[in-house]
Amino acid sequence: MKVLITGGSGFIGAELCRRLAGHGHALTVLSRSPARARAKLPEDTRVVASLDEIGDDEVIDGIVNLAGENLFTRRWSESRKRTLMASRLDTTRELVALCRRLDTTPSVMVSGSAVGFYGDAGDAELT
Repeated sequence: MKVLITGGSGFIGAELCRRLAGHGHALTVLSRSPARARAKLPEDTRVVASLDEIGDDEVIDGIVNLAGENLFTRRWSESRKRTLMASRLDTTRELVALCRRLDTTPSVMVSGSAVGFYGDAGDAELT
C-alpha cells in the first residue's frame, strides 16, 4: 500500500513507519521539520513539508493521522490549549481537503490523538 502518515516521526509514528516499511509499504510522511524527520524514518520514506507537494494524480491507499503539537512540553494555559487543539483540527481539515482533490480517494483514514487508554466502558461516554 501507499500510506500517508502525519506525525510519522513522533513516538508512535516512527515505530509505525518502521513496521509498515518492513512489510513493504511505500510511505509518505508529512513533517514540519523534514530534515529532522528523515533521520528518524526508514530510508525510502518520502518526506514532505506540505500536502501541496502531493499531486492530484498521486495514489494514496490509506492515511494515518497522528499529527499534533507535543502535549508535554509545557503547562496547558488557555493559549496552549488553543494551540494543541488547532494543531490537530487544522491538520485533519487539510487531510480532508487533500482527499477531496485527489483523483482517487484513499480507501481509509485513521486519525488518533491520545496518550492513554480508558478501558472498556461499554456504551458510557468518556470525557
